[in-house]
Parts: sequence; C-alpha cells; structure tokens
Amino acid sequence: MIRHVCVQWPRLGPYHLARLGALHRRLARERVALTALETASGDTTYGWREEAGALPFERVCALPGRALETVRPAETWSAVTAALDRIDADAVAITSYSTPDAQAALAWCRRRRCPAVVMFDSRAEDAARSRPREAVKRALVQSYDAALVAGTPQAAYLASLGMPPSHTFRPVDVVDNARFACPPERTGNPPTVLSVNRFVERKNVATLIRAYGRFRRDGGPAWPLVLVGDGPERAALHALAASEGVPDVQFPGFLQVERLPAVYAQAGVYVHPAAADPWGLVVNEAMAAGRPVLVSTGAGCAPDLVRGNGWTFSPDAPDALAALLGRVAALAPDARADLGRQSQAVIAGYSLDAFAEGLWRAVQAGQSRADRPLSLAACAVLGALRLTARRHQSFHTVDA
Repeated sequence: MIRHVCVQWPRLGPYHLARLGALHRRLARERVALTALETASGDTTYGWREEAGALPFERVCALPGRALETVRPAETWSAVTAALDRIDADAVAITSYSTPDAQAALAWCRRRRCPAVVMFDSRAEDAARSRPREAVKRALVQSYDAALVAGTPQAAYLASLGMPPSHTFRPVDVVDNARFACPPERTGNPPTVLSVNRFVERKNVATLIRAYGRFRRDGGPAWPLVLVGDGPERAALHALAASEGVPDVQFPGFLQVERLPAVYAQAGVYVHPAAADPWGLVVNEAMAAGRPVLVSTGAGCAPDLVRGNGWTFSPDAPDALAALLGRVAALAPDARADLGRQSQAVIAGYSLDAFAEGLWRAVQAGQSRADRPLSLAACAVLGALRLTARRHQSFHTVDA
C-alpha cells in the first residue's frame, strides 16, 4: 500500500516545484503524502535563485547550503541515504540513474523493497555509446521498477536498456503551460527571432547566429535576434556576431522564470538549434506561449512536439535554417498565429497534471516489481561507481 511518495531531484528549481505542486494535488486525492528530496540547495550550473517560502508538501534538503558540484560523491551518497531513512517513504521517484544521489536512492529502494521510479529523458543518439558503458546502464535501469519518460525516442532507448514498456509512462518534461501563455504577437515593435539556452557548445547557438546572418543578407526583415541565457560560450558568441557583421543580435543574459513570458510574447518565432539535447524544455515554454517553433533534429523533443506548429532542421545546416526563418517571416501575422495555436494544442498534452498522473501511474505499476533485491550485476556496478566517482557527473554522458 502506497501512503507516502518521495520525489528526488538534485536541486529544486521553479520547474520542479511547479510539477511537485501538481503531484501533491493528485496524490491528495489518493490520501498519499508527498515529500520532495533535494540533494543540495545550490549548484554552479544554473542561475536559478534558491526558491523559498511555504509549500503544501514536505521539502527536505540532504545537503543544505552546499553547491551540488562541489560535494564529493561519497558524501552525497551518505547524505541522500540518511535523508531517505528519515523520510521513510513507500516509493521514490528518482532523477536519472547516472549521478551519486540517484544511485544512492536506487540502492535504498532495493534494500527496502519499495518501488523505484526513474525519471528519464535520455536518447540513444545523445552521445556515442559503447558496449561496456551500456552494459553498466542496463544493470542500473533494470533495477528500477517503472519509469516516467519524456517522449518517444526516450521510451525507445529505455526499452533497449531493459525497462518493460508496460511499466513506462509519460511525460516527465513539462512546464506550467498557463504561466507562459500570452496573446498573439504584440504590435508596435517588430517581432523577434528568439532562442533561450545555456551558452555551451552542444546548444549550437553559433549555428543560429550564422543562419540569422544569412537570413538578413537574403533580405529578411529586421526582426532582432534575441539570445537569452549565459554560459562559458558567451564571449565567443558575442565575438562571432561582431566578426561576421550580423546585425541586431541582443544578449539580455540569463532571466529568471517570471521574466520569460514577456520575452516570448514579443517573439515571431522560437528557434532551438541544439546539436544534442535530450529534450529541450524551452520548446515547451515557447509552445505554451503560442509561438511557431523551429527545432533542430538534435533536440529530443522534436519528434513529439513539432506537429504542424513549425518545422525541424538539421543542426549542421545553417542555410536550411536561414530558409526556414525566411519562410516564417514571410507569413502573415494571422498565419503565424495559427501555428502558435497549434503549438498550444500540442503542448496541452504536456501539462503539469499530465506529469502528476503519469508519475502516480508509474508508482502504482512499480509495486508489481518492487519486491526484489539488487542483482549481483547491479551490486557490482553501484559499488564500483561509489568507490571510483570523483565528481557529481562522473558517469554523466551529456554536459549540463
């Protein structure tokens, strides 16, 4: 009998808290309690402020006042295990399988014979795969009882690692759609070409700058290119735009979530140029805002989210992206609004309530497989990872 569910994430940002609020409401209908377990209260990767304030569910931080990436994996493992002992939940939903906190939570569930649900958005094509590494992943994945996945390619990859499709549910990658909803394009100012990213190499923002430059040289209208975000590639991207003479490129920096709806409201089109991205949550935001989208085939969301509301393109084809920018810009505002309405229709299936329902179904399904210990292979894998990991993402393939 499930009476208490714990959901573990490395750090709770605004997106996680929105999902947890919906899950709390769903579990309350079943008279099931919810605890959110946060591994650390800070990190060095994302610019989210620390979210404080009262919540309708319990929130526990295993490593308060610490930045996730600065904690030794062995310390993380011990802190998460101790937190789970205090929480004493009947089922745990766990972020991924590749980090020390996730592995500690999985081991805890297997010792307690309680359902372990993996939240999963990896794809086979996200990175080069090797047989030994995939064997290690398979031992870990097969130790989970059920899964909540992002979409079609993620479910296929998880099945290849041994998770039964009958115990796989969707969706995990959702946003508060109502928060981002906004009216059609504002009048008075020109629409923008918008992209929101961390400025890291795999996000492929340089290709978007080059494509936008080609779009403008080909006579495209003077829609500013707005690149929201920050990261180690920021200076290089500024230099690229300057050296190639690309006009009207704006870098407003990283924006907290409450400032993003106004940015989406000005966009004529949203572009996600990633060369490799397991999902691409910003595409959810743009679609919830009712914007047409141009999404790279390198983004894991493309097969599920681009459905009559825009187009996909190869991440290594800036000329093709430039042509698509021209195609969108040539549309009448009403036609772009039609694409935006289709975006909202598609993303309605990726709501907070859909996340909550999918996770609860995964927990229920996981009960049928939970009464089992770790396999010998999984014990060996977890033991080796615990002893050899030197940083939080030692076994993580794709950079954050």
